[in-house]
Amino acid sequence: MTLFDQLTELTGDGLCLCEMITDAEGVPVDYRFLQVNALFEDYTGLKDATGRTARELVPELEQDWIDTYARVGLHGEKLRFENGSAAMGRWFEVYATPAEPQGRFMILFRDVTPRKHAELEREAALAQSKRLFSELNHRVKNSLAIVNSVISMEARNAPEDAQPRLTRLGNRVTAIGALYEAMAVSDAIDKVQADDYLGGIVDNLRDALAQDEDITITAQIAPLILAGRHAVCIGLILNEVITNSVKHAFTADSSGQVEVTLTVDGDEVVTTVADNGRGMADKGTPPSGLGSRLVNAFVQDLDGTIDRTSSDKGTTTTIRFPKPDTPPA
Repeated sequence: MTLFDQLTELTGDGLCLCEMITDAEGVPVDYRFLQVNALFEDYTGLKDATGRTARELVPELEQDWIDTYARVGLHGEKLRFENGSAAMGRWFEVYATPAEPQGRFMILFRDVTPRKHAELEREAALAQSKRLFSELNHRVKNSLAIVNSVISMEARNAPEDAQPRLTRLGNRVTAIGALYEAMAVSDAIDKVQADDYLGGIVDNLRDALAQDEDITITAQIAPLILAGRHAVCIGLILNEVITNSVKHAFTADSSGQVEVTLTVDGDEVVTTVADNGRGMADKGTPPSGLGSRLVNAFVQDLDGTIDRTSSDKGTTTTIRFPKPDTPPA
């Protein structure tokens, strides 16, 4: 067994000693294999390599390989890299180091073609999934926009007492549509940046509910990554609770403020909606309409809890739920 074979017996790597070949102007044009170990042929498919050059064995070998090894043999760099050769139809994991005299270098390598092909296939499949998801997002957003347009038309023609209900329904549809928009912007299949998505919902509600009222709606949302199913639950909860505050917490012609926060407290996410109106306290009992039933259902989906306190200084609704694991990209 040769020294080369002994060096790589335990690691199972290919090993070769090479020397750079330059033209009359010192430009690297090829390299010669001076010695190879027993695994060299298995990993490269190249036979009888000793004494022959890379381009003798692979005429279409990419110049990038020669330029890279010139950095090692001629300039003394040590390189560790992964690269593929279309001419050889293989991918290699390589460690290259200078050898004496100058111009020589050693290459320790292994064939990683099967792994690389699997990675490329996964990347292609993921890219295809993202394209399909983007198309689905586009279709869903268009469909929701049509639904919202129909709701808006119905609201304009509906009896006055039915208009607020239709408006709230439209806001729910808008909240769901915003989720698809946020996922499309993030180029993610099932994850959403909480501050972008939930902040957008608060902005929409501010425009829809408070533009004709002397009521300020503010939000402080932690930059938490949420899975899509968690995000839509929180978004719809905020939609219901903020709407309820604006509509019922303040007396006619009164000013006020609604503050929305989302923070991380240890292993929990805490979402609060707090107003400084006294209208809720005057009612004496917690809301029990469709909106409240929806909120309770969404909290249950989050495996969370909800707490509501109300006084003549305002009402605070607090939702706690387990901090979700960050969904994969």
